[in-house]
Amino acid sequence: MTGILVSVVPTHSSPSADSSVLGSTLPEHILRLLQPGPKLNLGVAVEFAWCLHYIICSQVDNTLLISHGGLSTLGLLLLDMAGAVQRTEDTGLELLACPVLRCLSNLLTEAAMEVVGGQNQLEDERVVAALFILLQFFLQKQPSLLPEGLWLLNNLTANSPSFCTSLLSMDLIEPLLQLLPVSNVVSILVLTVLCNVAEKGPAYCQRLWPGPLLSCLIGTLASPDIEVVGQSLELLQLLFLYQPEAAKDFLQQSGLQVLERHQEEAQLQDRVHALQQTALHQ
Repeated sequence: MTGILVSVVPTHSSPSADSSVLGSTLPEHILRLLQPGPKLNLGVAVEFAWCLHYIICSQVDNTLLISHGGLSTLGLLLLDMAGAVQRTEDTGLELLACPVLRCLSNLLTEAAMEVVGGQNQLEDERVVAALFILLQFFLQKQPSLLPEGLWLLNNLTANSPSFCTSLLSMDLIEPLLQLLPVSNVVSILVLTVLCNVAEKGPAYCQRLWPGPLLSCLIGTLASPDIEVVGQSLELLQLLFLYQPEAAKDFLQQSGLQVLERHQEEAQLQDRVHALQQTALHQ
């Protein structure tokens, strides 16, 4: 299971009403009010960020929001929030983080489907570093927001080799793996992001391995959650395909014995068998 994840938050406004909002100057004013800086009012920013979220979820014309600089504005706001949580522990910015992360994630789904050029794209690798600062902050202060941050990280890496490269070059794989024990939802999202990296090919898998990844995956294979195990199987299949040495290491770490416990599970049988064959014939 790889690829862009889309918000499914329902909206109740009519298409004509959404079109009227987008046709007005309101989105531009909202984006201006969300510009980071000393004049940014947290309470106002939270309200307008949620307004922007519901406009984006209407999916009437998100390319228009992107053309108005939506991605770049929200990206800069993300950088500003990361800086703020580094300066003080009691920022209240977790209230702003949720709608901003959702807005970015949903706009990225639109940017992935459309040809959007130049400054309207979110190409700054500092966004990845800022996101990890926020993930560490959420881990300590607001764990319920971890899936929101990881959902954005998935959408950043799904179709972008450059963001996958950023994860590797900034040594962020281990901090990502450290989130695996938090919850099944978090584990699935972490594994999905790693699949995004691995599917980019041999050069990426060579940088994923050696390291703690393989032992962590053998651990996730022991999970009682079928989705966690299924995503682990997909990641291992990619890793073995592009990095055969990892398959040999997997066998040496008794990986086949771990796989055997899932052979009778109908939803996993085919993938377990495929992985066994891949591991044995590398």
